[in-house]
Amino acid sequence: MVALAPLYRKFYKGAMLAVKLHRTPRPRLVKESCLVPIVDWKSGRVQIRTWLKWNKRDRYITLVRIPADHPVRICFSYGNSDFIKQVVWPSEFRPLREWPPEYIRAIAEWWDAPGWSRDDPGPGGLMADEPRLFLGKRLSDNCIRWTKDLRLLYRSRSPRRRTSDLSDGS
Repeated sequence: MVALAPLYRKFYKGAMLAVKLHRTPRPRLVKESCLVPIVDWKSGRVQIRTWLKWNKRDRYITLVRIPADHPVRICFSYGNSDFIKQVVWPSEFRPLREWPPEYIRAIAEWWDAPGWSRDDPGPGGLMADEPRLFLGKRLSDNCIRWTKDLRLLYRSRSPRRRTSDLSDGS
């Protein structure tokens, strides 16, 4: 957590990155659209793979930049367990810069179990494993950084468990 603080302060001055998983080549970035917030890429990679495991219809991934003045709602379940978590689900939309920094930092926190290290898979994991960022109004197209086809991004190796072929017709 200590190493994340300087990076987070540098990052949080402006905008936030988020990932939209979607079925069509053009993402819908309208009010109430659900995105995966990215605080750092180490936790973000795990969180995106978790979403891909459950959303088998998504074929595209889009990286967007959320401006600091854009209204958002950030929701997640939080806790040091895979089963029992506290649900944090606010109902109001606020500009991104008005959310408390510790609230956003919580998205990237890890919990450690005895004998667990971040480089070695095993017990332990992210405190917030499936965070959600909801848009309060439409996000303009100039906030889109890139869109990629998941089939090309992952080629033969699948980001999902028990899914061997991403190019099937379903």
